[in-house]
Amino acid sequence: MRGAEISSALVKLRSDEHSFVKWWRKENDFLDYDLIDRFMDNINHAEEIEGFELLTLDEMWQRVEQVCGSRVNLVHSGKGDQVEWTYPGKSGTHHEVCIYSPETVMSIFDIETKGNPVC
Repeated sequence: MRGAEISSALVKLRSDEHSFVKWWRKENDFLDYDLIDRFMDNINHAEEIEGFELLTLDEMWQRVEQVCGSRVNLVHSGKGDQVEWTYPGKSGTHHEVCIYSPETVMSIFDIETKGNPVC
């Protein structure tokens, strides 16, 4: 499928629960995840894409847990769901608490995989 076909299919298949797209090229040499809206804004309509899968926030969170292990934790509280994330930095270990949102989950995933997802 070309990018234009993928774009059209995403519009048809997407539900309110879907925030992410997992996609891969025909050569199976490339696998990526993105926010659906960002993917649609940046898609090259001539690019050949072998396939895609739509993911919910909870499904993408499972991938983040696979990559980060015990360095991420989803906390349910009266203030709403939050992500606790511990990661190494230049000046030692850092600890972040962020709102559990598609943008937060995607940012953590991108940083942790350095743009090279393996799951």
